[in-house]
Amino acid sequence: MIARRDGVDYVECLDCRQIFEAEDLEPVAVEDDDEPAPSRSRLSR
Repeated sequence: MIARRDGVDYVECLDCRQIFEAEDLEPVAVEDDDEPAPSRSRLSR
């Protein structure tokens, strides 16, 4: 959510940067990534 006005939540599409009313959108399932996140403990200095 990027903003709320008069009780309406607004969200921005990260691909096209358009703004939508959140209640107009249908929820979608989010899939887990197959690749694990890189370990921060192995960073070289």
